Amino acid sequence: MRTPYVSAAAFRAHPTYMDVDGLIPDNPDPDAQTSELTNLLLKASSWADGEVDYPLGAHLHTQQTRTRTDHAGMLRLHANRKPVRAVTAVAYGASPTSLTALADPQAWVEDDANLVIPLSAGASTGWSGSLQVGFGGSAQSEVFVRTSYVAGYVATVLTAAADTGDSSLTVADPTGIEPGGAYRIWEPGREETVTVSPAWQPPAPSTIPGATTVQLASPLVNNHETGHDLSGLPEDARLAIVNYTVSMLMRPDTSAEDEYPDTETRSSTRGRDTRRSGRGLIDEARKILKAYQRVR
Repeated sequence: MRTPYVSAAAFRAHPTYMDVDGLIPDNPDPDAQTSELTNLLLKASSWADGEVDYPLGAHLHTQQTRTRTDHAGMLRLHANRKPVRAVTAVAYGASPTSLTALADPQAWVEDDANLVIPLSAGASTGWSGSLQVGFGGSAQSEVFVRTSYVAGYVATVLTAAADTGDSSLTVADPTGIEPGGAYRIWEPGREETVTVSPAWQPPAPSTIPGATTVQLASPLVNNHETGHDLSGLPEDARLAIVNYTVSMLMRPDTSAEDEYPDTETRSSTRGRDTRRSGRGLIDEARKILKAYQRVR
């Protein structure tokens, strides 16, 4: 993970009432304090990924599994990461060492994770019978499948400033951004939801994405600076990350000798605040993320 799901600016704008200007003692540099807050948000984002057992942010993933074909020549498999945005590659066969690649894989996605993939279209080898699939196996026989797909929620940042009236944005990672999709710019005081132009052509998904210009369906309402979130991550998932970050800021001094987060914690960054424990925030964050947990 290179950027947190919630930026330091968005966290500061959230009504946490936390002092985040003294995270590094005796350091008056505001950029250093922002960097340390970003580190905490990265930890909270990684924690959220661990809770759901997959990256919440949009990413390219390759899954290898075994399944069976049906009488209609379909592969049916369950993606272990969700929501599936696009299937980019499918290869299948009776042996894991000899797979047939679909030239132009098409997939029907059900409930964000269940894939139905026809084998009759786009396979490099043709059908050999009404109850046989492309590699010559019979229907309902076991098949080895390697599938690459984009899963997760758009979670990137702006890499260039934009002015009111502009019809494009430049982002660090275009993975998961879809033509016609709506995404939120979380810049405090200048928040807005933008819709991607239906005519925009996304680049091929990559494990090493680069900065990309995204065309919009309508001009921007506000000016925007670099570094702010462009996100499709649901608001409650963002709240879970904020809650966990606050709980880390409430972590006790080592002299308190309390275990974190399994016992009562005492505030060190908030002085005499009456709220003495971060456990409730962690419990609430886990409750939110339960809806996103991986289903095997």
